[in-house]
Amino acid sequence: MKAIFSRICFLVVYTIICLFSLLPLPFLYGLSFIFIVLPLKIAGYRRTVVTVNMARSFPGKSYGEIQRMAGDFYRYLGRLFAETVWLFTASGKSVLKRFSIEDCQVMERLWEKGKSVVVMLPHMGNWEFLRACSCPGQETVCGYDVQQLHMVYQRVNSPLFDKLMYTLRNRYKTGWKILESRSVARYMAKHRDRPGIYAMISDQCPGPVGRSVPGMFLNQPTLMIEGPEALARKFGMAVVYGVLRETGKGRYSLHFSLITENAAGTNPGEVSLKFAQMLEKDIERNPHTWLWSHKRWKRIPSRKA
Repeated sequence: MKAIFSRICFLVVYTIICLFSLLPLPFLYGLSFIFIVLPLKIAGYRRTVVTVNMARSFPGKSYGEIQRMAGDFYRYLGRLFAETVWLFTASGKSVLKRFSIEDCQVMERLWEKGKSVVVMLPHMGNWEFLRACSCPGQETVCGYDVQQLHMVYQRVNSPLFDKLMYTLRNRYKTGWKILESRSVARYMAKHRDRPGIYAMISDQCPGPVGRSVPGMFLNQPTLMIEGPEALARKFGMAVVYGVLRETGKGRYSLHFSLITENAAGTNPGEVSLKFAQMLEKDIERNPHTWLWSHKRWKRIPSRKA
């Protein structure tokens, strides 16, 4: 009975989202401002978390500047919601018009060398636009066959939300492979002889039992998750920093920067700290597009670290 109820809830919510997603994106922006941004600001959704995160990250900014940054973030959060709803039914052609890949030569050189690559991604820009890489008609991405692309995700606590996002990311059956984070190591070991790209969100706070790398990030002692680096070091993969930068309203470009061609030859923590340095520069350029509402510093390095 519980399974049937869950299935019905999913179908109802999914149908409602798909109906709204048929609306033009500019109209969805307006709706998201009225029904998402304004209520969030009035209710003070994670206002303290956002403000404290920003104030500690930018100690040189005044209270007024931090409040303006917070306002820009909430407005962008509303656009992010609207764009994600729109992506549920948007055609591949429409998505590709709003998405581009820059610095592709970084990945092409690795493809020519037959390297597997871990692409470390932050919660910056609308990462759901990465689905453009698997749109129908896309046969290769920076030299790699579409079938060689893998998106690693972590299950969320809400089964309904988890299933909705999995459905969105796996809409094109001819595209990339979606891997749950707990199974990715076994998958890599099984397919270690076949070059591939493994994209992973890498800037979240480590779990209570997860391994982590201590360092400084945005002027604060920070723990970086070790998983992406550990996998790359274990299997001798290259590591690339990938970031989605907003080029216009609802338009994004994916940029690549090489961290290392062989993670196995790096020191422990070196890759993760380099990723943090690169991300920090992007956040300083466009602070409103990073996910400030995330409790990024709920765990910090111990004094012994």
